[in-house]
Amino acid sequence: MKKNDRERGRVILTPRTLLPENVEFTEVGRSTRRQFFTPMELLRPVVGVPKALMQANIRHRSQIAPFIEAFVDSEATNLILAISEGVQRNFGVCVEDAAYFASRIIEEQNQSRGDCHVAQKRVAFLLDHALTYEAAERALQSGVSGIMFDASMGGRRAVPIDENISLSKSFVELAARYEASVELEIGVIPGMEGAVETKFTDPSALVILVKAFPDVAVAVSVGNEHYRLSPKGRGLQLGLFSRIRKAVPGIPLVLHGGTGVSATDLRLAIDSGFLDKLNVGTEFMRQTLQALARAMEIEKPTNQQLKNPVYYRSLLFHLDANPQKYLEIAQKAVYHAASTKLAFLTAS
Repeated sequence: MKKNDRERGRVILTPRTLLPENVEFTEVGRSTRRQFFTPMELLRPVVGVPKALMQANIRHRSQIAPFIEAFVDSEATNLILAISEGVQRNFGVCVEDAAYFASRIIEEQNQSRGDCHVAQKRVAFLLDHALTYEAAERALQSGVSGIMFDASMGGRRAVPIDENISLSKSFVELAARYEASVELEIGVIPGMEGAVETKFTDPSALVILVKAFPDVAVAVSVGNEHYRLSPKGRGLQLGLFSRIRKAVPGIPLVLHGGTGVSATDLRLAIDSGFLDKLNVGTEFMRQTLQALARAMEIEKPTNQQLKNPVYYRSLLFHLDANPQKYLEIAQKAVYHAASTKLAFLTAS
């Protein structure tokens, strides 16, 4: 990590707004939440601006510290950390633990750097792809500052706009009680377990959604795909993306599956003001696993192995069992990958 940036003493800001007293937090949830802005607080100022925020999707606890350190050492001013219900199942990381751990790292970063230079840096924490109301409520009680609800259940079924609104309503109301923000989805983004084929976002349906919920971010389906390891096929439908932006000019637009989108498509989408937030997780997990494989002197993982839960959990076992041997190696790889992505997203 850059010594000159360390010496500058960059500090992550924390919200000054009071949290609601009439809702229940866990014993540490209220203090955890005090470290995080809401995702919408970070997104509103950048809608239509030719820069994009990064959402770093956590797949292992070891990634949290390098995500935050890379952010502090970068020129980026906003970072959204996230973890999904699916990741809790497949990777064994719970949102409550991850949010608390991230909040403590922010506290320690600020204490170690002093206040000689306060940069306008802010962090939010999102529960991604909430599958149930109960899980979303537990996450909010634990201190997350936003939830993402996908009515298609991770692409398992396409839903008409009226049903999307009906299903989303309780999640929007729940988040409002905790003064948290919401991200919804229109269309179907493929790639998750059990997902159906792609259904691109319909701009007219999106207009109906944001009329019902005017203060949400929206994940769109424009050729992106969850868990794709490299760009392929026809890429982003930039013409459709343009029509979506024109249909909802003031709404934050999000791409899931950022690993599998080409740099060319991303640059065009960002410079054109279409894209406001890019979700990236698969690339960081690939860097973690490849670093572990090198350290263990085994063959570089194939793409099929990187998608195999049995394989990646076996490598992560060695990281958990021998942190003194593998933790620094894995974190350096994630720090470098996150730094590179943040530099790309903040470049004019």
